Parts: sequence; structure tokens; C-alpha cells
Amino acid sequence: MSRNKKQRRLGSFMAVLEQKPKKQERLADPTSKEARKQKALRDRKKHKSMYEKAQATQSRAERDAEAGRKGTRHGGPLADKIRRLNLEQQESEES
Repeated sequence: MSRNKKQRRLGSFMAVLEQKPKKQERLADPTSKEARKQKALRDRKKHKSMYEKAQATQSRAERDAEAGRKGTRHGGPLADKIRRLNLEQQESEES
């Protein structure tokens, strides 16, 4: 008994496209293999650089000082000025 080689056959129910879809069309379809592959590449976890790891471990005040800011949350020239003006206002109200 001879064996027949398997052949890829199109059933009568299957519609055949004249042209295969372009890459942009395949990427537009969220269920296509190309679109899923692109999404997986975008969402893949990336390793942080040593600089980013160091930045994550620093406190907010250290980062502010390193960046040259005056630590706006904890004080600075404007905060000192406001405190001074408030003290002057309180003294003027008391006297």
C-alpha cells in the first residue's frame, strides 16, 4: 500500500485572498501575530541602568540637592522669605 504525501488543500468553505495583507494592515489588527509580537516587545521588562537604580534608592531631598534645587519641599529662599514675612506680620499684630 502506497502512502500519499500530505498536501495543503483549501476547503470549499475557505476564501482565498488575491493578495496577502500588507504589514501595516496586519499590525492594525490587534489579534495578528505581528501586532502581538510588537506589543510584547514594547511591554517587555527592560533592565534599569546603574544610574537609574541609584536614583531610585536616593531620597527626595538628596535628589533635589544633587539636581541643584534648594529642596522646595523642605525649605529654600522663598520659604525663608515667607516665614520672615509671617513673623513680621505676627509681631505687627501683637503690638
